[in-house]
Amino acid sequence: MSSKIVLHHLENSRSQRVLWLLEELQVPYTIKHYKRLPTQLAPPELKKVHPLGKSPVITDSDLVIAESGAIVEYLIGKYGKGRFQPPEQGNVKNLYYTHYAEGTLQNLLSNWRIYGMIPERVPWPIRWLIRIVMTKTQQVFLLGTIEASTEMASLVGKS
Repeated sequence: MSSKIVLHHLENSRSQRVLWLLEELQVPYTIKHYKRLPTQLAPPELKKVHPLGKSPVITDSDLVIAESGAIVEYLIGKYGKGRFQPPEQGNVKNLYYTHYAEGTLQNLLSNWRIYGMIPERVPWPIRWLIRIVMTKTQQVFLLGTIEASTEMASLVGKS
């Protein structure tokens, strides 16, 4: 049987979760593999599929969908047959955590990682100073939001 869904899969990307979901849903698909360039960027061939040239992207017949969260919601809605949907009383929490993870948390964690990596990439004589500055930056600009987000989680879905 020929599949109409094509997963454009870039190694070491968030397309892993789409691949997992397609398997769980038992939806037939084909996979088009892309290798990262030595710079760790996606190859230019992905721009032929979607203008951003990023992964994951799926095509379902003529429809092209990018962004892993949007793809997950689309696949569950179209092919889930009621599976993987929260019960009605859990829908608000599901919405919150889905978009929190994609919007707020991902940025916080990415910045935390970047600030943590910077000291290891500067010349060793100033590494100690940059480590102090980056640690303080993490504490001032990120830690408070992470802590507030944790407190916010207990309020989600309550009226």
